[in-house]
Amino acid sequence: MQYKEYDLEGRVAVITGAASGVGREAAIQLAKCGAKVVVIARTQPKIDAVVSEIEAGCGEALGIALDVADELATNAAADSAITKFGRIDILVNNAGIEADREPGQMGADILTTTSIEQYRRVLDVNLIGHYNMIRACLPAMLSREYGRVVNISSVTGLNGGVGSAAYVASKAGIFVQTKTFASNYAARNILFNSIAPGMVDTPMHATTPPEAFEWAKEATPMKRIAQPIDIVRVILFLAQNHLFMTGEMLVVDGGGNMI
Repeated sequence: MQYKEYDLEGRVAVITGAASGVGREAAIQLAKCGAKVVVIARTQPKIDAVVSEIEAGCGEALGIALDVADELATNAAADSAITKFGRIDILVNNAGIEADREPGQMGADILTTTSIEQYRRVLDVNLIGHYNMIRACLPAMLSREYGRVVNISSVTGLNGGVGSAAYVASKAGIFVQTKTFASNYAARNILFNSIAPGMVDTPMHATTPPEAFEWAKEATPMKRIAQPIDIVRVILFLAQNHLFMTGEMLVVDGGGNMI
């Protein structure tokens, strides 16, 4: 039997953190594969720009501004997606933030400069935000016995490294949370997998100094920094119809994790 890989015609995909970077690229590429796309982020003008780009390419999209840490807002967003498109098949949990810090402080010990309020905020968005979105979208997936959930984590969640303790802890939590849900819902054809990118050239690194990029490039066996499309190609693989894997974590860092 021949499968048409990544043909997502008729599927509905919800993407968080979709206003820029990996999330934006994921929304556009999922639409190109035929999915109807729900673009979720915090800033309405940026959301509108992504929706307009998708619609200009003859795709269908719905834009919703919300904070994924807000449980009521995520529930309302799922309801809006179902009202608009009738179903939810794919969830890409991409929204994420880092604790506030001074430009150039990447990799420094910021334990004493990260407040407990900042720490909680990072966990609320990066980890609890995933949880909120999964809970909101799960009933629609269960009703059709079909779902593909892709949770975006980070290589820093594997062994610490660059980033605040809050960021690293939230990314590590994504791995085990993904495995827990994968085990619980595999029999219902709802598959949960995670991606651990290395450094990606996105607006999140707008204040990262050039020398940090150069160091990361030289430390990577493939000798370059990832672009959003590098991560999105793996998202598309995990969002496909014909997938026989769940509970897995794929490292996408140009080989950096080998060192």
